[in-house]
Amino acid sequence: MKKIKLLSMMTMLILAGSGLRAQLSVILTPEIGIHSSRSNPTGDLDISESFQGMSVNYSGIFSYRGGIGVGLQFQDNWGLLTGVAFNRKGGKVTVETRDPNNPFGVQLEDGTVTTDVGEVTATTTHNWLSVPILARAQFGKAFKVGLAVGPQFNFGLGKYTETVEYNLENTNINTDEDNYDFGDSTRDMLKRNHISLVILPYVSYDLNPKSSLRLSMMIERGSDMVNENFVVERPTGQRNVRGTLPNNQFGVMLSYEYRFDLSAGVKY
Repeated sequence: MKKIKLLSMMTMLILAGSGLRAQLSVILTPEIGIHSSRSNPTGDLDISESFQGMSVNYSGIFSYRGGIGVGLQFQDNWGLLTGVAFNRKGGKVTVETRDPNNPFGVQLEDGTVTTDVGEVTATTTHNWLSVPILARAQFGKAFKVGLAVGPQFNFGLGKYTETVEYNLENTNINTDEDNYDFGDSTRDMLKRNHISLVILPYVSYDLNPKSSLRLSMMIERGSDMVNENFVVERPTGQRNVRGTLPNNQFGVMLSYEYRFDLSAGVKY
């Protein structure tokens, strides 16, 4: 009797395993997205204290990402996703003063210094190779709703760029553009990599049993990108930076998903 029970349990496990294999698929997903990317500096990296009496406004920039995802889907509802994506991030800060008693100090091309009022805008852009590791759940039939959540590892690409534009009332100054390295030396502000949290609520529609289109809302909450060895100038002298620079993104992504069925038998 015990042998019969044992054989019955083994048979059920084998059948369950066959059913799981029959519903296992490899996912291939090219995707592209647009987003608003904004940096949120704190401490030494927040320039508000250096421009007291002026308006200092941090805002986002319009940017984009694109790449290809791969993963596994289990029983139509559950999945694990990863992949690689080119991911452009950044942010903008605008300083404005219209008070002639509190003007900008402006250095001209010949080295002389004058004063003026108006706006100065600094835009920073940086490129990353992003590798997400996401757990996914979805429900529905041809039309599905779902959620993918998990960490994303970001690796700096090339150099990052800072562009400064001047819109002053009486002085014409050309736009400045400088490039900087990612790194861990005292002169490198941004470190080479950081981690972010990615949240992707989405809707999808099955074009056929093996492919679908997916529209996702993308929310990315970034960790601090600042190299802890970075040295800043202060009235009392040089010291290591005391501040953070997380970057957050909000946007949409469009994906095409194709599923390769790995079934190896009859689904029970």
